[in-house]
Amino acid sequence: MRRLIKGGTVLPMEDGSAILPGGEVLIEHDRILAIGHALDAAGAEVIDAQGGLVMPGLVNAHLHSWQTAMRGIGGDWAGTDYFRIAHGAIAPRYRPEDLRIGTLVGALAQLEAGVTTLFDWCHGNATPEHTDAALDGLMQSGLRAVFGHGTVKPKPKPGETHFSQVPHPAAEIRRLRRGPLASDDALVTLAACILGPDYSTLEVCRADFALAREYGLLSSAHVWGNSNRLVQGGYRTIAAEGLLGPDHNLVHGTYIDDDELRIIVDSGASVTSTAAAELKSDVREPLSCRVARMGGRPSIAPDSEVLNGGSMLDCMRFALQAHRIFNNNHEVARSSAAPRPLEVATPGSPIQTITLRHETVLHWATLNNARALRMDHRIGSLVPGKLADIIVIGRDSLGMIGARDPAQAVIQFASPADVRMVMVGGRILKQDGQLLHPGLAALKARLLESAGYLLKGIEGVA
Repeated sequence: MRRLIKGGTVLPMEDGSAILPGGEVLIEHDRILAIGHALDAAGAEVIDAQGGLVMPGLVNAHLHSWQTAMRGIGGDWAGTDYFRIAHGAIAPRYRPEDLRIGTLVGALAQLEAGVTTLFDWCHGNATPEHTDAALDGLMQSGLRAVFGHGTVKPKPKPGETHFSQVPHPAAEIRRLRRGPLASDDALVTLAACILGPDYSTLEVCRADFALAREYGLLSSAHVWGNSNRLVQGGYRTIAAEGLLGPDHNLVHGTYIDDDELRIIVDSGASVTSTAAAELKSDVREPLSCRVARMGGRPSIAPDSEVLNGGSMLDCMRFALQAHRIFNNNHEVARSSAAPRPLEVATPGSPIQTITLRHETVLHWATLNNARALRMDHRIGSLVPGKLADIIVIGRDSLGMIGARDPAQAVIQFASPADVRMVMVGGRILKQDGQLLHPGLAALKARLLESAGYLLKGIEGVA
């Protein structure tokens, strides 16, 4: 089957590529065959993108979709409320079916908002049955995904070993790797979401990094870099042990010092910042700001819909604004020693140069996020030979009409309703603004039933 997307402005998002007004994208089966103008596309089905933006699907580099039924309960929490309530009180109630429906609805919501690939960081999987249910929900969605096999973190009962001293379950990684997630070329692939140096001992870190490498998997860890981390040297120690490399991804890292961050960036490991979640309770600038200043490739993501929205459209807006706030503060601090005279009858802004542009952030949400997942050879940009993971965003709604610069149009004005078409591997999953998945009304009802069961009587939840 051949399809030709034509009539739109093509944003390839490949390094050094140019925007193509009135460009065309020719697709054969699941791959991009050609990009350009007046392509030879005899017999191809034509997809009209007139007036719209044609670009690679967004890549969500970090989301806990199993928490979909907990949306919007924790936006006003502070301190350790998230861990105490979401993980301590609600997560133990989860049945396998709750993970299945939460993951499925969460994944479909990502598709609806233009995401074609998701790193689904699943750490609500108390049993193999929970793991299989979450994986089943992900596979039913049609979304391309990395299924991140994590572990729950309950407070130990008297006599039990603390989770920080328990290595990642090798039997589960082996079962998944030899079974449903054996292929790295499949629609859904596997990663090992390990505890890392903040949440586990050095002995456990050694075992977990080795396990991921044994099975050729990306490893990913939540880290903060605070004084309570269990491996006090953090990634300095991990690097000295020979464990750190391009096959590792760390998330958050808000309090990591610059010398440790330099080791991380130089190792080729990826860094994913979730600014909306991090700045809710923390006061340091997101790591994506600092990685960018070091010449690295930042990755961005929403994190948890318990705390904030999970759309990559919202994530890009927040990341851009957060970076500008912190970068502007740095600029003011640098210029305060030699203040310049202010022009009268103006706001008197000391900021003369914008240090982060919209197109850069759009690269973060596509190609950089694909690199963070070690998938940039397959997705993240529109290049002949890559998978046809493509979205078309319309510019004719009342909220988008007249938005001229393509990157600014996507980041500042687009909503999920403006996403006209979503294609994953050449398969159309959203068409004419409508998600094509069957039985959406029933799925919504099941999610509400799950939420009612999980949240009933929980202290601190309205």
